[in-house]
Amino acid sequence: LQSLAALVQPAINSLSASLLGALLAMALALPVAILVVRRPGKLSRLFEQVTYASFALPGIVVALAFVFFGVRYASALYQTLPMMLAAYVILFIPQAVGAQRASLLQVSKGLEEAGRSLGKRPLAVFSAITLPLVRPGILAGGALVFLTCMKELPATLILSPLGFSTLAAQIWSNIGEAFFARAAAPTLLLLLLSSVPLAILTLRDK
Repeated sequence: LQSLAALVQPAINSLSASLLGALLAMALALPVAILVVRRPGKLSRLFEQVTYASFALPGIVVALAFVFFGVRYASALYQTLPMMLAAYVILFIPQAVGAQRASLLQVSKGLEEAGRSLGKRPLAVFSAITLPLVRPGILAGGALVFLTCMKELPATLILSPLGFSTLAAQIWSNIGEAFFARAAAPTLLLLLLSSVPLAILTLRDK
């Protein structure tokens, strides 16, 4: 019972950090996806390539870059939750852009043009027509980013605030000390929590 109680705070930390990271990544990816799909050109391709390039970077490289930046230029942000979330966004925004881009490509541009022909502003057309159609893709992309944040280890270990333990960090610590039995509980809990968004999306599709 004590071991399970000790996992409550790491589970809350994992869920909150992963949820915030997914929300930030999806929010920042949406303008890029819209630009790429609706305004194709050199600038939009550049934005798309920049976001996809970050997916090739290992988590430890991004984390060490933030350590250098934090120590040299932003000491107030070093080892804080915002810096860790910024690393999550850089690492996983390609997944968000890819999911949203695929969803937007399935929405006919003629629907938006028809809405604007009725006197609606672009923002109103997007919220009334485009957003409901692409919402399933956005949710699926958000779930993918959430799952990836849940299991991210290097950036979490290096950039997390002092005392901010996550399930992934607990698993790594126990395995590193050869406490394999102790690693079983956080591993199982991580799997259970990670399956929740997938189960919700599956039930919504049915």
